[in-house]
Amino acid sequence: MKTFKFSIYIFLGMTLLASCSKDFLEPEVTTSKDVETNVNTAEDLDGIILGAYDRMNASTYLGRDYVVYAEVRSDNAFSNGNSGRFVGPGQFFLNATDAYPSDTWLQIYRVIANANIVINTEVEDNESAEVQHLKGEAYAIRALAHMDLLRLYGEQYSGGTLGVPYITVYNSGELYPTRLTIDEVWTNIGADLEEAEAKMSSDYDNDSPTRITTLGVAALQSRYYLYTKNYTAVIEAAERVIESGAYSLADVDNYTTVWSGSGGTTSVFELAFTSTDNLSNDAIYNIYQGANYGDIEVTTDLYDAYEETDVRKELYTYNESTGKIRMTGKYPNLTANIRVIRYAEVILNYAEALAQTGAGNALEVLNMIPAKRGASLYEDATVENVLTERRKELALEGHRFFDLMRNEKAILKVDSRQTFSGDEIAYGSLLLPFPIPQSEVNANPNMEQNDGY
Repeated sequence: MKTFKFSIYIFLGMTLLASCSKDFLEPEVTTSKDVETNVNTAEDLDGIILGAYDRMNASTYLGRDYVVYAEVRSDNAFSNGNSGRFVGPGQFFLNATDAYPSDTWLQIYRVIANANIVINTEVEDNESAEVQHLKGEAYAIRALAHMDLLRLYGEQYSGGTLGVPYITVYNSGELYPTRLTIDEVWTNIGADLEEAEAKMSSDYDNDSPTRITTLGVAALQSRYYLYTKNYTAVIEAAERVIESGAYSLADVDNYTTVWSGSGGTTSVFELAFTSTDNLSNDAIYNIYQGANYGDIEVTTDLYDAYEETDVRKELYTYNESTGKIRMTGKYPNLTANIRVIRYAEVILNYAEALAQTGAGNALEVLNMIPAKRGASLYEDATVENVLTERRKELALEGHRFFDLMRNEKAILKVDSRQTFSGDEIAYGSLLLPFPIPQSEVNANPNMEQNDGY
């Protein structure tokens, strides 16, 4: 298997974004000439892609915040305000000037900037399979980043039509990009994933799940098609992953141990953390564990959803004297990798699509997960049962809010310690999308704010 080497970590020195500039989405610290001068080989492109992955694991994106948003804004978890972190998101009370929407928006567009350099820069042997594979990897990164932006800032769950700007050229000079419609953004995401599939070759796949591979693209497509309700395409994409035989489900005996570092064959794509990469006090570890900040606690409703024989219950710590429940088994240390898409999610995407289409093997696929966890098997492959299994299997990994939203369900108050007002946040509420950062609205006359902010 061929792997890539890199000579310089180009992008961290090339691109620093100012949060209040008129070209908020178009960094211009480096010029097009700088790119032409410094980016000439496959090794250079690989360095920029590694920079994109590094930016993805920042605390303001997948390294912590984006994951926590989806849990604290659901029936899975809440912020206890121990250090003041995630109070606003948990209350569904955010201002356009708050750091959470601003910092996450900025960081995701930084990732997109890296991807666009790789996609649009011609280098030596530009048409070689090696270079085209790298460009395909960048297309997949760009698709994932825009998908995450749309899911968080788009108006699809609040009755609106606005998505996010889809940026495809680095430093293009377009200072005032507009928000595309939701459908336009989804179409672009799908096109980028198709381009990634076309350009990438398994001959150049990395052996580690810390890079998006050809099968990683198929896994991302299974997620994408689930959100766009193209269930036939979900089935086709998921089957490519499953029938490859490259991945496995951890069983009862080793399920809890796979979370300490890399997920190996249980993980399709994850973000690497080493002793030099760890986020220290800003790590998701310190938000979920009881020590240090410890702001995120688990609802009793989620904890009680597991049977006593279910090995997944061992991932939680329940303090009987205080009643506090914490997720301590996932991300149990500062260098545990962040799972972006696990094999279990692909199976659950598959099961949900099969249930939606009434396929005869839906129950068999759904029961693949509880059979490996020491849990009771389901008797029916209903969509509700799939969502229940998704909640238990993917808990505290950044899925629950989005699973509820794409199925048009309310966020229920199931625990008195949840901090939002009332008994629920109804589907369609203007509180569901994050606000567009006010700095971007102020700087860009074409930028429209979400209704309600």
